[in-house]
Amino acid sequence: MQWLSTFNAHLLRTLQEAPIASPLLRSALLYAAEAPGKRLRPQFVHESGARVNLAPEAVLALASAIESVHLFSLIHDDLPALDNDDWRRGLPTVHKKFDEGTALLAGDELLNFSYRLVAGLAPFAPNAGAFGIMLECFSRSIGGEGMIGGQMLELEIVRGMRQADLETLLKVQELKTGALFRASILTPVLLSGEPPESKKIEELDRYASAFGFAFQIADDLEDEEQDRNQSKKNILSLLGRDRAIRLAADGLRMAPCADQFSATGFLLSKLRG
Repeated sequence: MQWLSTFNAHLLRTLQEAPIASPLLRSALLYAAEAPGKRLRPQFVHESGARVNLAPEAVLALASAIESVHLFSLIHDDLPALDNDDWRRGLPTVHKKFDEGTALLAGDELLNFSYRLVAGLAPFAPNAGAFGIMLECFSRSIGGEGMIGGQMLELEIVRGMRQADLETLLKVQELKTGALFRASILTPVLLSGEPPESKKIEELDRYASAFGFAFQIADDLEDEEQDRNQSKKNILSLLGRDRAIRLAADGLRMAPCADQFSATGFLLSKLRG
């Protein structure tokens, strides 16, 4: 799509122009950003921002911030201390292409970079209150009650400190995967001044929750054979394959605003196989 091409060019240009002391660090950031990806989260920012007529430059900055958080999470998840993956999307992971120290700092810089971009969005909010509410949503989606918290719960499962029961795995999904989708969908609308208790925000929140769950089921389906061989428990295996797919597809189709986001059809097609 034309907008995604514009977004990709904007993200790379912003990273190339950012004040960074080390050329090696910049190379690692660009390597991560140039890797192939679906860019679902930036697309959500774009489509959600269009609903409230958010300025195009604000949409690009917010989409870049959220995608930077996503890239940060991927780099850190791949490190030996967590998932210990050598490959991502057919390419060496950042710590294999460079080294573990560079990968760790590249992830740190992407997270820091995201907040610098969000800080520049204050002029696009109708008042300081709206900006603060948006910033709180953004921050919570990343921290201990969001993506980072979900990653920690998953690590506790791997270490045998928690049981991989359905309740815990659903919580991991809600935080590790779902929280950033929620931020992608809600933050543009909150930045426009929409009250957080409004019906519009409630409906978008329900859609984000349904999308996050369906996305996890689709992800589990992709890794189904590998997980079965490793006797790995996940939401798909605990719910049962047919039931999980049905719940995910029905929940996504019936969620408010589902027909207003292009990722809905993309995900439903993945669930159908």
